[in-house]
Amino acid sequence: MPDLQRISREGGSNFDVPLEGTSALHCLEVVRRISGRRLVCRGVWQGQAVFAKLFIGNGARRYAERDANGARALISHQLLAPELLHEGNIAGQSGIALIYAYVAESQNAEAVWQDAGTQQRNLLADALVRTLARHHAAGLVQTDLYPRNFLCTDTGIYTLDGDGIRIHRHPIPRRPAMTNLALLLSKFDVLDDVRIPELLRIYTEERGWSQNALPSDALHSQVQALRRTLAQKNVYSKVLRDCSEVRVEKRFNRFLAVVRNQQDDDLQQVIEATDVFLDAPDCQRLKNGNTCTVGLVQAGKRQIVIKRYNIKNFWHGLNRALRKTRASISWSNAHLLRAFEIATPAPLALIERRWGPFRRQGYCLTDYVTGPDITEVFADSGLPDTRKQEIAADVAALLYKLYLLKIEHGDMKATNLKLVDGKPLLLDLDTMKQHGCELWFRRRHARDLRRFLKNWHNAPDILRMLESALMTAYGNDPVLKMAGIAQTRH
Repeated sequence: MPDLQRISREGGSNFDVPLEGTSALHCLEVVRRISGRRLVCRGVWQGQAVFAKLFIGNGARRYAERDANGARALISHQLLAPELLHEGNIAGQSGIALIYAYVAESQNAEAVWQDAGTQQRNLLADALVRTLARHHAAGLVQTDLYPRNFLCTDTGIYTLDGDGIRIHRHPIPRRPAMTNLALLLSKFDVLDDVRIPELLRIYTEERGWSQNALPSDALHSQVQALRRTLAQKNVYSKVLRDCSEVRVEKRFNRFLAVVRNQQDDDLQQVIEATDVFLDAPDCQRLKNGNTCTVGLVQAGKRQIVIKRYNIKNFWHGLNRALRKTRASISWSNAHLLRAFEIATPAPLALIERRWGPFRRQGYCLTDYVTGPDITEVFADSGLPDTRKQEIAADVAALLYKLYLLKIEHGDMKATNLKLVDGKPLLLDLDTMKQHGCELWFRRRHARDLRRFLKNWHNAPDILRMLESALMTAYGNDPVLKMAGIAQTRH
């Protein structure tokens, strides 16, 4: 008998789940888990490939019924969804199993999005918006609107996660429909917001509405507000508690958060002896300051960067004791950037030395990435000007994306931008913050731009190239003038 509670916390594979009144489910792989509440498994049941949802713990029956009702509602309205093959109790322990047919030759929409080029992303966005419009026309609202809850096939878009479906007697009216559409669009790349008028047109055509009654500017404002809210709710808070992506361990003297799919013996070895690794003679020191020590360590086959935020003295420790550690800020910001598809080293673990509620040293562990910083790239005389212009355009696009997301970096030195695999990657996130006030943020972003361009005050050709790239990315946005960039082409 498998311990489903333990598996929901730690993961597992290749185990059998006995079911009342039917043959057992053989789970090949746990693809998603919510500690103490739910497992989603890829497996085999009665000789066929299936996906199964195992609901355990308090409220298991309520959540299972809601999931099953949502799946049935989708199919009853001729909307594509995996067929529910079995619903019943798990034998020998409290829990409910829902077994769904495996959708062959399908791929999660989130994975498709990440691998797609601009044209393919546009087509996928169009298809998802049409699917959502059909949901609304049928009186169904998906409250968990993430691309991963849709499957892409040659025959259309399948909807997953019936648990998130709310069923209404009539088609969804305009105001709640626009709120739900904004929720979907907030999951797209912020650079794709320029397509909101086109996506609104696709939605209204599918519903048979007049587009003139639905201003795209209002929809865009909703999307921006939801992005900020979701960033706070689903990233900043989620990565500091136990969830399917992160394992959290709390002790009197230590707080630990580890990315589950990165955890192995090598990483655990570093976690348990962080200072020993950082202070060892073979540690390559990348920075050695009073408040921050950064080192590159080798643990087995892994190269790991340890960033330790030091306590200088008693008064400094007292000042930091009840505040968020800079390690915690850096950890959360790394997850935020990656959620918005902005390249930064993969976060591995967060460690805080504590005495009860009082915080002391903080450590942020990340993957090591190799590549020159942007200053070195532009100083390379062997690199063609055409390639430098491409890199300048990529850097400008990254800065513009931060601008659209209202993210201030706070220390935009050229050394905090590396070129990795041909694309810019952002480092040093402990002063980064996301703003809500538009006017204040513009000033802070203009400061980021001025600090960035200051690196090339003695290289006028490169400075002109970067300013030109910024004007192409930002258009006539007044923030460039605030940053001291002339609104004319060089």
